[in-house]
Amino acid sequence: MCRLFGFKSAVVSNAHRSLVAADNALAEQARAHTDGWGIGYFQGDEPFVIKSTHGAAGDSSFRRASERLSSHTLVAHVRRATVGAVEPVNVHPFRHGRWLFAHNGTLHGFDVLRPPLVDGIPADLRARVLGSTDTEVLFFHVLTALQTAGVAACGTGVGDVDTVRDGARRALEGLFELAARMGTPSPVVNFILTNGSVFLANRAGRELFLATQKLMCRDEATCPAEKVCLRAARADDRVNHLLVASEPIGDEDRWEEVPEGHLVSVGDGWRLRVAAA
Repeated sequence: MCRLFGFKSAVVSNAHRSLVAADNALAEQARAHTDGWGIGYFQGDEPFVIKSTHGAAGDSSFRRASERLSSHTLVAHVRRATVGAVEPVNVHPFRHGRWLFAHNGTLHGFDVLRPPLVDGIPADLRARVLGSTDTEVLFFHVLTALQTAGVAACGTGVGDVDTVRDGARRALEGLFELAARMGTPSPVVNFILTNGSVFLANRAGRELFLATQKLMCRDEATCPAEKVCLRAARADDRVNHLLVASEPIGDEDRWEEVPEGHLVSVGDGWRLRVAAA
């Protein structure tokens, strides 16, 4: 399995502590997940992706990238390959238009599930599947469901978090129904999906954690945002940042476990929603 980390923040933030410097940073987790790393991040509305097939724990490029990158939305992933060879085209996060997607899990029986999943993806999106992972097919399966729900598959002009949630929920329902029909074990689908405006995470089959509140903030004196994150509990589910991770990271944040089978979402309105998928 792999490890995920991502955030959406009301202010541009540096991820170096979470990726490298903090206790149990992603680079430390990567000691057991050595089949590549990727960081997707936004500069304004435009997403960029850096990838490597080296293990992040010992890769100086991962450290340099984490030191230099600042963004309002970021997704990072360290891979332990289960489906698909260790090669650049199979490293997460995957990008289509403004969408970034990373996955911790496995579509068990993928050789059985792949044909009907791929057949259900429109030809123009299907042509974008370049690698051999279950994750990339899952990504375009989700984008197909979003498109059916009226969301642009390229992710531009998409700010309606509820519509994205509904599309993702339908994609998950379809996937689990297919697995039951084909007699394969239940899929493991922890993932992060974002276009920089909408940020969505799902827990199904593996632990997942979120943080919106801080125990302390090293940037408190210089941060221009209203300090709702320093309250002991969320007020009315209003937040100014959301962190999601496979494992709690560092000593600054109040980590909460996401319930099994739940979707976590936040949009530009900064209202957090955690509800059953």
